[in-house]
Parts: sequence; C-alpha cells; structure tokens
Amino acid sequence: MKVPLKKNISFAYNEAFELIVMMGMIACEPQMVKTAEEYRIELDPLNKEIFTDAVNKMSPHMLRELQFFFGYDFFHKALDYAFYESITSSRQPLSAASWIGRLEKTEASEIAANMVYGVYYDKMEELLQGRKWEEIRKDRLGLIERVKVTLPLDEVKEAQEPLLECLRHPEETKRRYMMLISQFHRDVFAGWSEVIREESERALVRYEAFFKGDPERFIREIHKSEPEIFQVPSTIHISFVSQVGNHHIWPFEASHFWVIFGVFNDRVFGPAADREKAELFFKALSDKRRIDFIMLLRERPRYGSELAAELGITPAAVIYHANFFFFLDLVEFRRSDHRLYYHLNKERLRELLALTAKVMLDE
Repeated sequence: MKVPLKKNISFAYNEAFELIVMMGMIACEPQMVKTAEEYRIELDPLNKEIFTDAVNKMSPHMLRELQFFFGYDFFHKALDYAFYESITSSRQPLSAASWIGRLEKTEASEIAANMVYGVYYDKMEELLQGRKWEEIRKDRLGLIERVKVTLPLDEVKEAQEPLLECLRHPEETKRRYMMLISQFHRDVFAGWSEVIREESERALVRYEAFFKGDPERFIREIHKSEPEIFQVPSTIHISFVSQVGNHHIWPFEASHFWVIFGVFNDRVFGPAADREKAELFFKALSDKRRIDFIMLLRERPRYGSELAAELGITPAAVIYHANFFFFLDLVEFRRSDHRLYYHLNKERLRELLALTAKVMLDE
C-alpha cells in the first residue's frame, strides 16, 4: 500500500514542546551529557549558552521542583508524560502561553492519572490486573492502591513515591506544577523564545523542502523509518532545543501523532567521514546487548517491547541502544499490524564491516 505522505505529514513549530523539552533536559542533565558523549554529538554553542543561562536563572527551590516533576529518565518519561499528553491532545501547534492556559483548565485528577500512565505505560498489565485503563484512570483511590503494590521499571523507580504524593494530593500538585511551568516560562524560556523559534523554523524550511522534493527519501534517509508508519495524519515539530532526536508521541486516541525532530538530524544521520563511522561502529558493538540486538534482528524484525523482553532491558533502553544503529543506517522502522518494527539493514552491516577493515588495515 502506498502511503500518501504529502497528505498525511505536515511540519510545524510547536513552542509548547520546546518549553517542556527544555525543562526535561535540564532536569536530566547528567543523562543528556552522557548520551551526547556516547552518540558523539556536540551541542551547538548557542544551545549551550541558552542552557547555561537557564540554569543560572533558576532558584534552588525551582530546581528542586524541576527534579520532582521531570528528573527521572528523559527517554522513558515519567510524571512529565502528563504534560506531553496535554500538548499532543491538540492537533494544532500551541504557543507556550496558550498551552499553559489549556493546562490550567485541565482537571488535576486527569493530569495525575496521566502521570501514572507515564510511569507505568510499559507495565500496564501488571498495574491494571485485568481492569481497563479508561475505567481505572478515573478511580483515584484505586490508582493509589495499584501504584503502592506495583514496582515501576528500574529507570523510573524513583518516581513511585512522588507519583503517590501527586495522587494523594492532586489539587496541591496542580498548584505546584502550574507555578513551576509558569515561572520557568516567564523567567527562563521567554527571554530565548524568539531565538529558539528562529533556529527551529530555519531548519523547518530546510527539512520541509527536502520532504516535498522527495517524501520517501526524506522518511527513509533522515527520519530513519518506512513510509508505512505514517498511515495516520502526523505533524513533525522541528526542535532546536533537543538538537538531535526522533521521538514519536502518540496521544491515547491514535488518530494523529506528533514527532519531535532535531534540527541537526540531517548532520548526524547523514554522511560522515569513514574513520568516524568506523569509530561509531566499534562503539555500537562495544556493548554485548547491542550485539544481541543485531543478532535478534538478523533472525527477523521485532517490535520494541519484544526486543526489551528478549534482551532483558526496558523499552526506553531499546530506544537508547537503537539510536546507535540509526546513526549508522543499520536499523530502520517499519509499520506492521499497528506496531513499529525494527528492521536490520543487512547490506549496510556488510558495508560497515568492510569499511572498518579498510580503516583498520589502511587499505
């Protein structure tokens, strides 16, 4: 089936995403620094300046609150998933101020329930114990009891107690996160908002032109996926704050989804020097789990949760390890049976093995 890419895919700048991504990256700074080093990503000097200025403007209390709501695992999401869910509920891009206004009108109990989903989305069967999510999400006391006896995955286990606090005191929680987000927007983000918009929209023009010229090539070479995943309408937000990334965000009603796409994806996923490719290839294979990852995909394509179970890691860790292979064009996404499957590019693996031999032997 040929997917009408130009009809289904649009590009937009969604300022609300930039606000919330910045808060998450600051809260998870050690993780982001380590990830950038391992992926061999050098942050843009302007981006560094923005983040340094942001931290300097934040009070100790503000930093503690930022850690409470955002400081768990940037790739997994946890309590902050509720804020992403709130943004994706709108098909139209939102300014930071308009999104904050929408959030203010949202019931505190709804946000708290979405926080539960963010912490437990990959352990929902254990959490629900046969009940339906749409039923239990409205039962705050029932959620409290289920969260108390259900351990989250290790990477977000520290979010369990804060989550219980949010569930027990939803109105107080709402006052706290509204104060934090509003203050961060006013005192930190607003001063850089136009600069961030300009940088994002400059990249948006470049990406959109590439896409319109050859949609399938853009999806395969820059987005690192197969066109079939875009069978429903979707919007690609171009993010200067995240720099590099390709993060799909699906709301509960999957009739539309958003993609947060880094301004420098084409640099990282595009051509690189032979030695750099060889070095990254060695880095990718330096972890036994990534070798196992390749061996499993050699047998057949697999979806994320399936890989997580077979490798004994979390779904968020699957995304983390897969990015090494995306950078090398070794792995791509394809959609089948309403799931995204990881596919191994065997020909590319042969090319990288030959390239590595060429670099090491100077032939």
